[in-house]
Amino acid sequence: MKSVFISPNLEKNGIHCALQETCRILSACGVRILLPPQAQGIELEGAGAQYLPAETAIPQADFVISLGGDGTILRIARQAALHKVPLLGINIGHVGFMTELEREEIGLVQKVLQEEYTIDSRMMLELSILRDGHMVYSQTALNDVTVTKHNPFHVISLDICADSVPVTSFQGDGVVISTPTGSTAYSLAAGGPVIEPSAENIEVTPICPHAMQAKSFIFSPEREIAVTASGRDGGVVCVAADGDGGLEVHPEDVVIVRRSKLDTRLIRIKGKSFYHVLRQKLSDGGIKHEISTAG
Repeated sequence: MKSVFISPNLEKNGIHCALQETCRILSACGVRILLPPQAQGIELEGAGAQYLPAETAIPQADFVISLGGDGTILRIARQAALHKVPLLGINIGHVGFMTELEREEIGLVQKVLQEEYTIDSRMMLELSILRDGHMVYSQTALNDVTVTKHNPFHVISLDICADSVPVTSFQGDGVVISTPTGSTAYSLAAGGPVIEPSAENIEVTPICPHAMQAKSFIFSPEREIAVTASGRDGGVVCVAADGDGGLEVHPEDVVIVRRSKLDTRLIRIKGKSFYHVLRQKLSDGGIKHEISTAG
């Protein structure tokens, strides 16, 4: 019997109906359904489910279904990557880059159970913060790592190195260090280029730099990016991985970003190319939503 963990964004409009339909389809196929405890209040007719935290359920799952948008995928990607469990994104609401199916296509989940799918492997980033030579924080990101100012009225000074070699220095609002997957989120809003996911580069894009010469850089995935940053007039500097809330960094801290050993494995059913999704996203005006939820 296959096991599937469903990670729903319970704040999305229509999520209850979408979850109920997904569970009905899986139950009819004899699948063992795993859900987070937060979903216990949703009535699931004829679909028995076990309620377990994600960190307990994902290692038991054959695949994960993310019900929401790209932000929902980002919140579950680390656990899924850690256990090498593939993810199927079902979009509830706006168009997303990483989600494979739309709300009206939930029935296509059966194709995964019939093994009619491919895997799209996406590189991830590993974030480390060094303080006095010791690591005080680490995290993994699918989209990006941001080093930004906390106070909107202050600017920060940044120095960026690649493999210990100085690359650029500037003052501004911060910097986005992204994967190709993240190049269509916050980095794109900051003026960075779109990178095809299979290219597997690391992109560094300044945010509102106070210098005309401060431009984006594209690095080999083997490079180690180091950022030191300090706020002017006592301004606070924060670092965040996939917009996870942020952590204050000190002026003497070194933010290290390198390619992670983990990859996010996205399930593809329809066979649409990255450029097809990109054109649809741009024409639908969905970039603004992508940045707000996944950047």
